[in-house]
Formats: sequence, C-alpha cells, structure tokens
Amino acid sequence: MAPLEEGIVAALLDGLLEGVLAVAPDGRIGLVNGAMAQLLGARQDDLLGRRPVDLEAAGTWLPPVLRRCLETRERQALIQERAGRRLALTAEPLPEGWVLATARDITELDRLQRQVERMAQDRERYHHELAGLRAGQVGRTEVIGSSPAMQRVMDLVRRVAPVDSTILLLGESGVGKGVLAAEIHRLSPRRSRPFVRIDCAALPASLLESELFGYSPGSFTGARREGKPGLIEQAHGGTLFIDEIGDVPLELQVKLLHVIQERRIIRLGAVTPTAVDIRIIAATHRDLESMVAEGRFRADLYYRLNVVPIRIPPLRERPEDIPVLARAFLDKFCARYGVERTLTPEAMARLMAHIWPGNVRELENLVERLVVTLDEREIRPEHLPLPSPGGSPVQVREVVPLKEAVAALELELVGEAYRRFGSSVKVGRALGIHQTTAARKIREWKARTGQP
Repeated sequence: MAPLEEGIVAALLDGLLEGVLAVAPDGRIGLVNGAMAQLLGARQDDLLGRRPVDLEAAGTWLPPVLRRCLETRERQALIQERAGRRLALTAEPLPEGWVLATARDITELDRLQRQVERMAQDRERYHHELAGLRAGQVGRTEVIGSSPAMQRVMDLVRRVAPVDSTILLLGESGVGKGVLAAEIHRLSPRRSRPFVRIDCAALPASLLESELFGYSPGSFTGARREGKPGLIEQAHGGTLFIDEIGDVPLELQVKLLHVIQERRIIRLGAVTPTAVDIRIIAATHRDLESMVAEGRFRADLYYRLNVVPIRIPPLRERPEDIPVLARAFLDKFCARYGVERTLTPEAMARLMAHIWPGNVRELENLVERLVVTLDEREIRPEHLPLPSPGGSPVQVREVVPLKEAVAALELELVGEAYRRFGSSVKVGRALGIHQTTAARKIREWKARTGQP
C-alpha cells in the first residue's frame, strides 16, 4: 500500500467510534486505531508491532475474542462488561492470514433499548386499563386516611378484596362504608363487572323486595309488561352492595339468606329460579348482634354476612385524618365550582377539635357549603358553624340512660387520652386516676373498639 493510501486509511480508522485492531500474518499487531488504544489504556505506537500474547503477559487487557480467533481461525463474538461500560466484541479471520478485532460501546444502546421496552410495557398496560374502563370498570374511589386505624382497615381490605368472601362493613353513619365497598370491588377480579348498590333504608319495605328480586310480566298491578330484573340480577358477575342491611324486614331476610346460600333468585310472580354469580358486601350502622338477641334480625343471616367483618372507625377516633380529608374535599369542590379557597391554620385547628357526629359525610358537606357560600378566599374560624372551643366538650347526640351515657363518655375520654399520650401512666395523670385504673380502662376501651 502506498504511503498516501496508508495515511488515508489511518485517518479513517481514527475517526471511528468503534475500536479496531488487526493482527498481521506474522502474529504482530499491524493496525490499531485511537478508539481501541484508548480502550486498552495504551498508546498506539506502543501497541504496533507487538504480539498479543506478549501484551497480555505484560498485563494489557485485550478483547478475549482475539485470542480465541487466533487459535481457532473462526469468527468469535462476545458481550462483556468492562470499566462500567458494556462492550460488543468481535474477532474474525481475514484473507491472507490477517485477524481483525473490533470493540463497540453499546452501553447507551442498551439503555435506549430498555427504555423502549418499558415504553412498550407501559403502552400495553395503559391499553388494558383503558379497555377495562371502556367495559364499565369502576374507577378508583378515594379512600382517604393516613391514620394507623385507617391503614389497618385498608390492609385488611387489600387482603380480602381478591377473594369472594362475603364482607360486612360496620361503622357509624357517614364513615364511608359505601366508598370502602366500591374500593373493595375495584381491587377485586370482578372490577370490570357491575357494582350495584341498594340502600335498604331509602326504600319502603313494599318496594324493597321488587327492587332486589325483580318481577315477571303481569305479576302485580302497575308492573311493566316486559317485567324487570332486580338489582341482584343486575349485579351478575360483579358485586352487590347491600347498604343498611339492618333495615331489611324479617320476612325479606329469609329470601336474602337463600340468595347467599344458593346464589339463585326467583323474581316476583315467577316459578323458575335464576342463577346469579355475585360477590356480596353488606353494611350497617346498627348493632346486629343486639338485634339478633332481640329477635329483630335473623341469626342465620347474620352469621352468613359476618364472614369478614370490617369496622370503619368514626372520625373522632382518627383526628389525624381530618386535615387530609378537609384539603381533599376543598380541592374537589374548588375545582367543581371554579373558585379558590384556603383553610387558615386556625380554621383547621377548629375542624380537628370538633367531634364530628356525622363523620366524614358531615365534614364533606361542611366544606362544600363553605366553598359555595363564602366570598372570601380564606376560610377562617369565624366562618365555621361549629361549637365554640370554649363551650362544653361534651356533645349530646341522642338520649340514652344516664348510666350508659356516663360509661360511654368515660371510654371516649380514655380512648382520646390514650391516642394522645400513648401510655397508661400519662393517661392516668391526665384524667386524674391511678395508673392501674387507667390501664384497666384502656384494655376495656380496646376491647370495645377493636383497637390493637
């Protein structure tokens, strides 16, 4: 090769990002570009004319594929990690006895490939989620609460949601039983199927049966000519949420029991049963055990419903959730009505001091009222229609025997003191009672409320 041609070839090779090294027929390195020299940690002049075996003996790293190709005279390829970089190494025999080795840095290429793969996975996931939504999937409900009590509730929900066990939600009115039922459905394998809710307290007993079970054509005066499927049928494949199950009349409880046991219903006026595939979630604010003892609720139905009981604590037992809930409701209603409102720290303190007999529903309604009725941007304590902090700390919500009321108040005080101070010694000091008495009452409070 003429000198000019050799200079051109050398310049071209040095311009490559890919490392290139060639071993001549005499076994010595006859060509090496700058990229390969940099990778090997040596100067080009120190490599030219050297035998690869001598360089390796002196401690110089060479692509391992080069040695194997020199030995076998067959093409070799290898992916190898070196100095934090990912290298694609090749070596192959050339005519006239030469062997050519190359080294390409594929670190960035690998990163881009992984990114593309992740994007493809995300696209597939979004596709499935969108398909679920289009099929009628219930969207995510906002179960808001970071308190330990609510976290325990949500831990239990996540464990039982994937199975079809019947769930009984317990708690005072307004704690969010309906929201939690929808969340259980969302987390279940039935999420793409119907979520049907019936509020037993909102319907008269005369209509409740036909709403639940449906009716056949001409079964009663005023019935649709074509008949009507009941809510139980409409929930086929999905979840039936029976809210306020404690308000179901005794005669209808028998039919509900048969549905739970047999997963079959008979429409009013029909004789042929219809099979239904449903998951049942019931809810009540009533004390079903007492109702069973009084003969107002069937024991067999209660035990069928009470497979997985979940008690949702009232808001007064988790005051740390109030700021989170209040801000969430504020954002929700500000966005809905196109206004801007903020809660001052003093107003938030008033909210946290309130006992909230109506629980989360009361808080939500109050925030909405403030958003739509106030002209000021800031919500201050004087805007809150709540009892003054200087007033009585006891709020009467219903009339009960005095002895019962005193006992209930005592337990509430013990529970509140324990949540604040965390030890029987501090509770006893705060309430002015002996530590052993405080410890006993704390145990009683835990047993009554299901606290760990």
